[in-house]
Amino acid sequence: MSSEAIASKPKTDVISKMNIPKNNTSKTNIHKVTKTIVTSPNIYKPVGPYSQAILADKTLYVSGVLGMDPEAQLVCGGAEAQTRQALDNLRHVLEAGGASLDSVVKTTILLASMDDFQAVNQVYAEYFPKDCPARATYQVGKLPLGAAVEIEAIALSGDLVVAEAGPCPCART
Repeated sequence: MSSEAIASKPKTDVISKMNIPKNNTSKTNIHKVTKTIVTSPNIYKPVGPYSQAILADKTLYVSGVLGMDPEAQLVCGGAEAQTRQALDNLRHVLEAGGASLDSVVKTTILLASMDDFQAVNQVYAEYFPKDCPARATYQVGKLPLGAAVEIEAIALSGDLVVAEAGPCPCART
């Protein structure tokens, strides 16, 4: 049945096509998902109304972390020191969510100045020496609390298997 045909049918017909009983009073839902709020006690508390991370199924979404110590003070030493602290903070949140630096699949780095790009890259390479995650880096107008760098991540939570790099097995040659 085409999507147009389903869309024109009454909702009860659509529900029956999805094999969901019309009089479903059960609290179980075949589309149930769990959203888990993840918090690490080893870093500063969020500086706004957001969670440190959210675990959805086996994917961990980590909010941007700053180069702040546990007392919520930016570390001294500029972008290099703040990057190191931000990545340490990221590691703590990842571990709280059952993930690790190795399981990070994507990061986004926000810089107050693109002039810090090289210093940030050098520190970043220490934390991600191989099988680096996908990444985007942007200069922004301003970061919270006057920070030089902010880093967010998406990671896999659970037992990690890293496949050999190479062409996608489904790629046509």
